Amino acid sequence: MNLDRDELFYDGDEPPPAPNKNDQLNDDLDDLFAQEDTTISTVTDERWKVLIVDDEEDIHQITHFVLDDYVYQGKRLWLLSAYSAEEAKMLFQQHADTALILLDVVMETNDAGLKLVKYIREVEQNHFVRIILRTGQPGYAPEKKVILKYDINDYKNKTELTDQKLFTVITASLRSYSDIMTIESYRQNLEEKVAARTIELQEKNQVLLRLNQDKNEFLGIAAHDLKNPLASIQSLANLIRTSFDDFARDKVIDFARMIEISSQRMFELIKNLLDVNAIESGKTNLSFNELDMNHLIQRQLENHLNAAHNKNLHLHFRETTDKFIVWADKSATMQVLDNLISNSIKYSPKGKNVYLRVSDHGNQIRFEVQDEGPGLAEKDRAKLFGKFARLTPRPTGNEHSTGLGLFIVKKLVESMEGKVWCETEIGKGATFMVELPVPTQANQLANLN
Repeated sequence: MNLDRDELFYDGDEPPPAPNKNDQLNDDLDDLFAQEDTTISTVTDERWKVLIVDDEEDIHQITHFVLDDYVYQGKRLWLLSAYSAEEAKMLFQQHADTALILLDVVMETNDAGLKLVKYIREVEQNHFVRIILRTGQPGYAPEKKVILKYDINDYKNKTELTDQKLFTVITASLRSYSDIMTIESYRQNLEEKVAARTIELQEKNQVLLRLNQDKNEFLGIAAHDLKNPLASIQSLANLIRTSFDDFARDKVIDFARMIEISSQRMFELIKNLLDVNAIESGKTNLSFNELDMNHLIQRQLENHLNAAHNKNLHLHFRETTDKFIVWADKSATMQVLDNLISNSIKYSPKGKNVYLRVSDHGNQIRFEVQDEGPGLAEKDRAKLFGKFARLTPRPTGNEHSTGLGLFIVKKLVESMEGKVWCETEIGKGATFMVELPVPTQANQLANLN
């Protein structure tokens, strides 16, 4: 019995007799598709997935036969077979990236194929796969009605689908699917870029909000902390100008000293605000060199002897001939030492001791400042190096504090690749520790270049 491909596709009211399973052609097709199944089991996702949904075995066989060597855009086909709409649902759930479905209408029910279309489009929400209805009984699904009501991409009567027309339909459908997926890829890429840009803008907006908050804090602190010393300077200057002859010489000197103290408070605040601004805007220019910590500590001790003497504090530092060389910026290191030493004096009760130590820890040189002050509670330790930190302990000699000193210390130490921390207990004082790196051959050579 000899059948051509057009006859195998025919599914009209009076179909030709089905080929006998003993016929030579049917045996040859069985052998052919037994081989094809082996091929399918080893294919990869680099093929176009085409789902054949039909309850007639002949339709599956001839579709395989016609499309066996089909190639589009360098990719072959992965032909999946389902013999009912329910089986097609399960296959489609496993292969959501199917490019094309060749779908019969009348299978387990007269509208099984149409229900499958509705399931794919509405339940699975897949509008990418191309769906071609091919039916041998167009009376059950009139073309005009189906095209208007269902989201299908083509409608073919099985009697129309010769091997050449099937090739044309497959090519047009895969081209359409490929274009849609390209556009979808562009859309997703654009969405990702928009999402990333949105996150970036949100982060920048948060930065701006923080900067605005910092600016308001700066202005609030400046207005509050500058107002009192300015008022004091104005008042004292006015007294000297208007009543100079009424005051003894010693009294005028006292007024001058008070003006000096007030102006020093203003200078310290403005300097700290400018330092913080320079650090956070990245305008701090560091110049690294070999520095002897022994020498720098001695210089800073001399600068603080008078403040310690006024509170009857004893500063202890054991002088040695050893050198403790760090790789750091001189100005930044001096500022760190200044802040830590002045801090220990500021928060130490009168008559107590402040101990300064320097030691070698291999790749790091450690500087310590230990006081006999009140120590810090856990809630204070948590915000110790924060900006504008207001801690529970207060200066013991009516000294002024901006809440910026330790924040500046931390930023400067970290910018020199060091670290700073505090060990403290309530009632047992506090020890601030700074570690700075020692010179290495690499950074010495880099400095020479």
